[in-house]
Amino acid sequence: MSKLFYYPSCKFIARFPEAGTKIKSYLAGRYEPKGCCRADLASITSDDTIVYICNSCAAFFEERTLAREVVSIWELIANDKNFPFPKHENKRMSVQDCWRTYDNATLQNAVRKILSVMNIEVVEQKSNREKTKFCGKSLYEPLPKGYEALAPKRLVKNAQGLFVSHTEEEKALLMKEHCQAIETDDVVCYCLACMNGINVGGKAGIHLAELVFGAV
Repeated sequence: MSKLFYYPSCKFIARFPEAGTKIKSYLAGRYEPKGCCRADLASITSDDTIVYICNSCAAFFEERTLAREVVSIWELIANDKNFPFPKHENKRMSVQDCWRTYDNATLQNAVRKILSVMNIEVVEQKSNREKTKFCGKSLYEPLPKGYEALAPKRLVKNAQGLFVSHTEEEKALLMKEHCQAIETDDVVCYCLACMNGINVGGKAGIHLAELVFGAV
């Protein structure tokens, strides 16, 4: 029997509890909310559909499960004609695509569609979409323990030269150099590591959830 699950991301819930609650309410009655993704990987079947918000979770689901479909929450919202999008008049923001999604054009397009519907003018960077090599400071420090086994293709095979230790001073400088190339002060992210890195670099990193669910 087909099942629909939503994995909210432990880190996202800790950082944005109010938005996390609103997302669960939005999905209530359609998708069963779950907990930590790593606890359930072995139980997901080829009949199951997974909705995620964390890009690392997505890699785990894609590489370590038989899930029929793995889809971002932003794709669902972008295609929901009845979603009550807030309006952000006269806002001009850059978008930061995450390295962990460099090959996911569907997600990238969904993010931009959402921003457009909310009347936000999107300013593109030259190193976005398939060219992005940014995920905050996370690419300049070792992978968390166990990640290499959960997503070896994404986080090892396709990550040559990344996840190498740097000093805090080096990481801060790299974030600043990245942000110097961004035209606007406000930068929309759909990844916590990206958002944190943008803030370290001197710009205002804003999570997409903050805009969609009324926190900004």
